[in-house]
Amino acid sequence: MEATTILPILKKKLAFLSGGKDRRSGLILTIPLCSEQTSMEELSTTLDYLLSIPSEKCKARGFTVIVDGRKSQWNIVKTVVLMLQVRTKDFGLRV
Repeated sequence: MEATTILPILKKKLAFLSGGKDRRSGLILTIPLCSEQTSMEELSTTLDYLLSIPSEKCKARGFTVIVDGRKSQWNIVKTVVLMLQVRTKDFGLRV
């Protein structure tokens, strides 16, 4: 998947890789939820793209995911966490 094909979705900044790493050198993926959250489909597309970027070596270390749900409802946060479990399993990753 190329960024140019999903550029309008990426510009919404539904999730991002900050470039930071956790204690075990895993990448940090941040999902800042808000009340105007777009569709779960767009978030899923964004996650698919972001999870495909790192090298296999980086993916093997896993990810730390920060879901910032302070400006969102609990049911949306729960849905996102469940989606993360499925998405990371599809990529053979551990979160």
